[in-house]
Amino acid sequence: MKIKKQIKYIFGTAVFLAIAAVLLTLTTYVMRPTDKDFFRARVAGFYAEDRDSLDVVGFGSSALYRYLNSPLLWKQQGITSYGIATAAQPVYVIPSLIDEVEKTQSPQLYIIETRRFTDTDNEVIKENRLRQIADNMKVSWNRFKMVTELTEGFEDRLSYGFDLIKYHGNWENLTEESWEYLFNAKEHPLKGWSVNSRHKIISYLDVKDITGEIPITEKSEKELREIIEKCKKENLQVLFVATPWQVTEEEYQKDNYIKRIVEEAGFRFLDGNYYAEEMGLEYNVDFYNPKHTNAIGAAKFTTYLGNYIREHYDIKTDHSKEVAASWDKAAEKEEKEYEKAAEKILKKAVKAIKAAKADQTEQY
Repeated sequence: MKIKKQIKYIFGTAVFLAIAAVLLTLTTYVMRPTDKDFFRARVAGFYAEDRDSLDVVGFGSSALYRYLNSPLLWKQQGITSYGIATAAQPVYVIPSLIDEVEKTQSPQLYIIETRRFTDTDNEVIKENRLRQIADNMKVSWNRFKMVTELTEGFEDRLSYGFDLIKYHGNWENLTEESWEYLFNAKEHPLKGWSVNSRHKIISYLDVKDITGEIPITEKSEKELREIIEKCKKENLQVLFVATPWQVTEEEYQKDNYIKRIVEEAGFRFLDGNYYAEEMGLEYNVDFYNPKHTNAIGAAKFTTYLGNYIREHYDIKTDHSKEVAASWDKAAEKEEKEYEKAAEKILKKAVKAIKAAKADQTEQY
């Protein structure tokens, strides 16, 4: 009888703790702030995708999410893709993100955007950059392990593993949208892509004769090699991509350094700056600042990327009617959003080009 009581007590305690853990997790999701830069929506959108429905998954910074137009890639190639990308995403989170993806998806190809590997500020992990990804992931052992490893020496380290500590006072800012994130999975209408209708004329550096190399930081190279080894060990197909921008000669030589490491390991490296002309990029139309494409530039990059993937990888694109319907809906929305954005961009481009020509005339 005594043993039965003990078992009953243990079982009751376990049930209570399980319920408490679930409620605490759901509360955490609701209390997390929604953000103007759509990182919450983008990461939560990944979790809303049907299990094993994504053909391609990408990681990176704004150098990925400003370039990869997933609905367009679907429309042109029938490939489902999603970029789990946040601003200045630390390269050190990529191994954990691969593990996170593998819980619910079995991508035939991973894309890793490499621009962050060339940065010199990778020695220090910035709080806001880590939180933009970590505080939008689902609560799990994988997430806890990631933030524990990356926050060593941080004063408020516990608030990364249990971010409700940071956001518990956010109840005053809760909106109807907050409750839509109750399970941290909310379908993204454009599959992670965000439309940009801004414009800026930038300069172009012809890189095709630049063959020299400049090493990246020791810490960045160590992380790059560890990611490569993980991908080889787990037999993952990976395409490393350097998206095109107003690159300097020094930065491009760092790309060359990364390219050599990647290709020596047996992976492909798509050099966007080298193939910018083949992509049809116009530096007086297709960018909104020196580092990022606008909607028109993103469409050109995505079209080239899709053709490249088709040429070099055997991607099976069989999907259920439900999955196809979801992507058709996103593609339809993307087409409308793109048309509006392109019209704005072209008007701004015409005005800017005229102004630039007028300035040149005055100089003479």
